[in-house]
Amino acid sequence: MVLPEICKSIEPYFMLSDDKLKTIVKYFCEEMNDGLAAYGHDVAMVPSYVPGVPDGSEQGTFLALDLGGTNLRVCEIKLFGENKFEIKQQKYKVSDALKQGEARVLFDYIADSVDAFLTDIGSDLTTDDNEPLHLGFTFSFPVEQTAIDRGSLLTWTKGFNAKNAQGKDVVLLLQDALDRKHIHVRCSALVNDTVGTLLSRSYQHGPALIGAIFGTGTNGAYIDRTSTVKKLGDDKIAALEAGGEHAGEYMVINTEWGAFDNKRRCLPASIYDNKLDRESINPRKQAFEKMVSGMYLGEITRNILLHLIDSRLLFDGNSSKVLNTHYGFDTAFVSRVEGAKDDAEVRTAIQSMLGVESQYIQAGDIELVRWAVGIVAHRAAYLAATAIAAIVLHTEPNRREQDKKAIDVGVDGSVAEFLPNFESRVREALKIVLGEQEKIITIGLAKDGSGIGAALTALTAKKALERKAA
Repeated sequence: MVLPEICKSIEPYFMLSDDKLKTIVKYFCEEMNDGLAAYGHDVAMVPSYVPGVPDGSEQGTFLALDLGGTNLRVCEIKLFGENKFEIKQQKYKVSDALKQGEARVLFDYIADSVDAFLTDIGSDLTTDDNEPLHLGFTFSFPVEQTAIDRGSLLTWTKGFNAKNAQGKDVVLLLQDALDRKHIHVRCSALVNDTVGTLLSRSYQHGPALIGAIFGTGTNGAYIDRTSTVKKLGDDKIAALEAGGEHAGEYMVINTEWGAFDNKRRCLPASIYDNKLDRESINPRKQAFEKMVSGMYLGEITRNILLHLIDSRLLFDGNSSKVLNTHYGFDTAFVSRVEGAKDDAEVRTAIQSMLGVESQYIQAGDIELVRWAVGIVAHRAAYLAATAIAAIVLHTEPNRREQDKKAIDVGVDGSVAEFLPNFESRVREALKIVLGEQEKIITIGLAKDGSGIGAALTALTAKKALERKAA
């Protein structure tokens, strides 16, 4: 296909050169170091206080909570060792009234849901010596975490705005509700979903270095030496490290990499990205996420297609209601076209998902749509690789023994799981940046980080309490 001149001017923002990739990785490493050195940076590098990852031998039964959307999920996770587990779970709807009302009412509802789960699901959880059941709380909102079981809410997102919660410790809010209702459960751990992804992958496949989410949003967590988290201060680092490797020589760090390059120093922002950012609910924030994650890939594609339509290069200048609607289609269209076996399948997707009438679709239009979708998907994967590569390079001097010859990356999310060619493109970019080191990297799906990972974090917290009591 001979591309129109306008396409040739667009491509450099999406088909990134080797030098551009390496420059982005360089800035990524810089922002990670900034976040480890001091609070208040965009790439926040939040310490999780989880001192390591599981190896698959862990056993026990734990509760897990997952709050972050329309539903609250309550789980019972049984860890059998030998990388095996079993889940019972139930979802409870979180109404708009609960999201917008008093925080005490919201957390009372969460406690009631835990109680209902323990009753309705018929849990056979038992404890010795009247010990409370241990629970891991996956709380998918920005927090400033100060311990494995402590974290203050910075701000609500995702449609939540419960009053009198911001600035308060969400673990204490939940524990107070459980105690008021005499529910014999202890919230032992506060978990970010990326930390959960790393732990889940490690439990199922052996110790991993990185856990990454490429879905509606994007973020990553990884293992680092505690001594690199300079912002904790020398005294706290020394205290964490005092007990040896299993008590704090290493720590899982939640990077919050979706906010990388908010200052726009290196990311390839096209006119379509700038339009998306201006019209978003959080302009000038989450710059990296807006080029990589599933929430935005469809909208970037829509902006490109509209430009081609307005230039009378596509569909003979005819649009549709879907194409004219802000966020009119999502990344499912991108995946459908990327995975199409022939032009007929692309034509069907254009008609059914974009609402373009058949008489306006010519052979050249199908090729142009394939091109637009392809460059958006290509850039997303290449940028995803820069985040992984930055962590690989950052950890090289301090990497654990098991990560020196083989690096495992656990991934979760709809983009990682369903976008065709995602992993192969990630690997292409990793090879450009890392060279031969790309060969020692394995990438695989991590199942249910918000459930299994939360349970494993609760297990870590329980062991720490037992050591302290001994």
